[in-house]
Amino acid sequence: MKVLFLTRLYWPHVGGVEKHVREVSVRVKDKGNEITVITEKYDKKLKDEEIKDGIKILRIDYPKIKYLGIFYIWFWLIRNINLIKESDIVHVHDVFIWYWPFKLLLPRKKVYLTFHGRWGIYPIPWVDILQKRIGAKYSNGLICIGDYIPKSYGIKSDVIAYGATEIPRHIPKKDNNLVIYVGRLDKDIALEKILKVIKEIKKDKQIIICGDGELASRANLYGEVKGFVDPLLYFQKTRYCFASGYLTILEALANKCLVFVSYDNTLQKDYYELTLFSKYIVSSKSSSDLYKKFKYYEKNDKEAEKLIIGGYNWVRTQTWENMLAKYFKLWDIK
Repeated sequence: MKVLFLTRLYWPHVGGVEKHVREVSVRVKDKGNEITVITEKYDKKLKDEEIKDGIKILRIDYPKIKYLGIFYIWFWLIRNINLIKESDIVHVHDVFIWYWPFKLLLPRKKVYLTFHGRWGIYPIPWVDILQKRIGAKYSNGLICIGDYIPKSYGIKSDVIAYGATEIPRHIPKKDNNLVIYVGRLDKDIALEKILKVIKEIKKDKQIIICGDGELASRANLYGEVKGFVDPLLYFQKTRYCFASGYLTILEALANKCLVFVSYDNTLQKDYYELTLFSKYIVSSKSSSDLYKKFKYYEKNDKEAEKLIIGGYNWVRTQTWENMLAKYFKLWDIK
């Protein structure tokens, strides 16, 4: 079986969507299938074509100019239309607009879609809502990463998922004096509220920050900013993790961390609270309230342990193998 993925960013770019696509791709390949990923050439140093972990990667080098860029992508894809024609499965990750011309050129060709979400901008731009609704209507099967997507965009999804994670075989003894944050360091994810909490916590805790972004220099005032690194080592060491995305939350729960999140608006609140794991994490819109909750769970070990064990038992079912099974079911692959 030949499988074709279309996604804006992919390895070696770091991010939740990139990891999701890569982990699913590796497992599709391991089942004896041929997998190709078409993606953006975000760095001139990258090759136009290469094979990594048995996955063929094709990169489109297009001008980063509004409107002109999408026309170039369409032209590239039309010129390489055989990639689509010859694929048994075509699956788009977020960028369904890339596939628009082929709903006319190849009307009988099935195409599947995953919406990974875009929750930083609020209110949601009407263009984003329109694109989501077009994708939901004209795809042959839809996965949404989060219940908040169907609610916020007024669409129906065939599958709701939250991503996946590896479940460690052994979790070392935790250092209660270490607190970590994992995620982007940008304003649009309520980071300033988390930084206010960390500012208070750092008085008697070691702070490690895994991430990068526009607020990196400010974050560096309150802890050691490591940049975009593999946070596994820190998940294993700490009991307390501040997070800003599903992938981070799942990885933290899998490593028996108590997870804290914050939000600025209704969309971000739904992102966290309309989930099956919401009862296992600590959330608040207020930085002062989130700090009080942190101190409460720091002092009440049994209550903290209830959340940690509950989250761990739930996340054990959220493996990449189970995620792949959702894709195969959507594609009607036995």
